[in-house]
Amino acid sequence: MSRISLSCFFGAIFWVGLLSGCSELSALLDILSPAATELEVLPPCVQDECNCGDFRNQALAQRVLDGFVGDPYKLDQDGNGQACESLPALSSEMDATGSASRSLHMVLGNPSSANTANLNNYLIERSQYALSYNRDRGMANWASWQLSANWLGGIDRQNDFRQDGSLPAGVYQVTPNDYRGSGFDRGHLVPSGDRTATRTDNSATFFMTNIVPQAPDNNRGPWRELEAYSRDVVYQQDKVLFVIAGAYGQGKTLARGRVVIPTRLWKVIVVLDPFEVDPLTVDADTPVVAVDLPNRNNLSADWRSYQTSVDSIEAATGYDLLANLPDEVEALLEAKE
Repeated sequence: MSRISLSCFFGAIFWVGLLSGCSELSALLDILSPAATELEVLPPCVQDECNCGDFRNQALAQRVLDGFVGDPYKLDQDGNGQACESLPALSSEMDATGSASRSLHMVLGNPSSANTANLNNYLIERSQYALSYNRDRGMANWASWQLSANWLGGIDRQNDFRQDGSLPAGVYQVTPNDYRGSGFDRGHLVPSGDRTATRTDNSATFFMTNIVPQAPDNNRGPWRELEAYSRDVVYQQDKVLFVIAGAYGQGKTLARGRVVIPTRLWKVIVVLDPFEVDPLTVDADTPVVAVDLPNRNNLSADWRSYQTSVDSIEAATGYDLLANLPDEVEALLEAKE
């Protein structure tokens, strides 16, 4: 879950200790923004450019508005001090209880407590990956998968994009043609290149439940480079990765409103040794990569330009991404950038 930024916390403690009992303390607190005094983690869009479509609720947009003097992201259009007033005041992206799972792809947790009762947080488990599907958005909230040498081989890309018949009756099954002429790629969450050991494995990545509308420069630029980096770590360093990726934000829609174009895409990669695939073996020194990219063209080709913290992605999405880790380890890893 999102936690206080440790560097900000200790910085604040320093100043409070230095100014304790002094009149300057009151003056300092008066000039700090609410976001600074509350020491809350901000979403990744503050590193490049935020817009109202990037926020899941008004409270999160307000946190950003209050955190930056002069409203640099133009979140307060009418100047009344309220950000993105069309958004819901508050929202929860997690259910109270998730479906029990023994999937190897979810050993680090169920980020949104996905289950088979909520059609906007609908858990789909396959031998190749697990994901939470959102009926109203026409795409996955997130997908989670293990990547090791066992999943990699010489199978060609199948390119058999198709509807997902595993969805419950009455849920619209997005088709490949729903993206036609949109200007957006059919972008994978679980990459085709991560499942090349068998045709069945590769084909499973082409269900439309694993696909999101992705800007071409994003999909073919830093997103693809990050996918290649992940496989290089497996091949060259003999590592096992646990990967969680997703999309959020409200852009325009496709398929007569059935598919939302997300404004941001994110990915978190936890790097383990082959013999350390249990959450209890993860410690504060375990490498973690967290990336959050705007879903638009004209991006830097270097995915490292978009690195952030797990805490920041959790602030944006409302998910608990590494919930199965011991609390102390989770806090340290999620604060890393």
